Amino acid sequence: MQSQKAETALQLWDRLAKVHDKFRKVQAKQMFGEKLTAPQFCVLEVIYKLGPVPLKKISEETMVTGANITCVVDNLEEMGFVKRVHSKEDRRVITAELTNSGKSKLEKILPAYYENIASLVTKISDNEQKQLNNILGKLM
Repeated sequence: MQSQKAETALQLWDRLAKVHDKFRKVQAKQMFGEKLTAPQFCVLEVIYKLGPVPLKKISEETMVTGANITCVVDNLEEMGFVKRVHSKEDRRVITAELTNSGKSKLEKILPAYYENIASLVTKISDNEQKQLNNILGKLM
């Protein structure tokens, strides 16, 4: 028989997984309308927030394998949203940068994206959102 602590942890995991799924589905639906995949959007968002960034860092930020990031960046490059640049200090390091087209695309998408995500948490108060954010930060 499971301890009460283990039971509570399993229930928490189940709820976190379902909430994550709900957020991802909303994101995927919106990105489908923008002709992007969710991973493509995530990569664009990371580059937008951090500026030119090594592919390895994108992999870490998105928690996706390096091979998958390579494929996603390949596709974004074909779409004209991203370009690869070799580091001047270390040619083994490849950074990804947004093109003007990529920046424009993201700036067009972000306001509605932020509204969609915000709409998912309207059932909890601003204070509860801050508390939940702090609690989840401790788990990270």
